[in-house]
Amino acid sequence: MNVTVVERGLLEFQFSQLRNLPLIHGMSGHNNSAPAEGDIAYSSISDPTDTTANRRAFFAELGLNLESLTLGRQVHGNTVHAVVASDRGRGQPPSFDGFPDTDGLITAAPDITLGVITGDCVPIVLYDPRKHVLAVIHAGWRGTVSLIAKRAVEAMKAGYQCRPRTILAGIGPSICPSCYEVGDEVVDAWMASGIPDARRAVLSRDGSQYFDLWTANRYALMAAGVQRRNIEDSAICTRCESHAFFSRRAAVAGDSRKGSQMMVAQLTQRS
Repeated sequence: MNVTVVERGLLEFQFSQLRNLPLIHGMSGHNNSAPAEGDIAYSSISDPTDTTANRRAFFAELGLNLESLTLGRQVHGNTVHAVVASDRGRGQPPSFDGFPDTDGLITAAPDITLGVITGDCVPIVLYDPRKHVLAVIHAGWRGTVSLIAKRAVEAMKAGYQCRPRTILAGIGPSICPSCYEVGDEVVDAWMASGIPDARRAVLSRDGSQYFDLWTANRYALMAAGVQRRNIEDSAICTRCESHAFFSRRAAVAGDSRKGSQMMVAQLTQRS
């Protein structure tokens, strides 16, 4: 496994296979020395001035302009939206006018930073080096079982003439299967997805069921034509590593502060 964990301020993680390509990306994390411990979401949990300060610090570490951040209104669905130059900055305060009911964003425009906000859900980055097209996805269990990862690849193919076999994918830090106990409704929805070998993403232990979001999203990407060798798995669990990342389940258990992190990516000019 070739994964880069970065511990500088709020920048906590980057995918190794994407680091030397014409894009900038990274994931923030949980930092005890930052305002609100690095929480990066506007919510009732943290003071909005702390959230803004954390976002600015995170973007400064990446060399990005915060005003370029563009977001969807995440609803744990499978809608993927194309982003053009005039959309730059949508989803930010004070209007919070992000794309409605959207958990995935795609762009071919430079100077637009696509972002998704996560707790234990899966952040996924897709990049086609041939067409210079980028996507960022938020995949909770509902988005996973409704195949948002597959839909994003299909949208890149239909809207930007991307070839799935050339797309590079990264599955970022999120809750691991050992920590993600689920009920029958999750398992049943996943088994009904039509993905080959779907059962391999469901684990049983001591009478309980656990859902492997990493395997499920990897299978969804492969079902869309992405090559296994082009998928980088972080294999980092936000629940197990709650000192480094915010985890909703860790917070519920009282093991960590409530909060969220952000995965972002922006295209740069190709030489």
